[in-house]
Amino acid sequence: MGLFSNLFGGKKKEQPKAQAMPPAAPATSKPTVMGKQVMAAASPASLASATGATQVKLRLKLAASLRTGADEEAYLAAKSLADIQAKAGRRTGARVWREEADRILARLDDAAA
Repeated sequence: MGLFSNLFGGKKKEQPKAQAMPPAAPATSKPTVMGKQVMAAASPASLASATGATQVKLRLKLAASLRTGADEEAYLAAKSLADIQAKAGRRTGARVWREEADRILARLDDAAA
């Protein structure tokens, strides 16, 4: 029974009380060598987050365009997403967005005909 009671929410163990944190070191006005390394490491992360933010905006634009029927904007958003994925080396993601762009383009061609 002990095995099943542990798996399905048996008696919980008591949580240890939070220990007081030691006081933080005072901030200095000069950046240290470690601070420069941290700042250098932060720049690729900010670049990646900017690319991620761009992808989120494009996905939202794609979804909104498909809902409203603005197929030209949806096509451009899907094509941009495919380009971002291809540039990042993600072949599967690039293929998925390229197929979505082709599907939207086919819908545009059917509407024009």
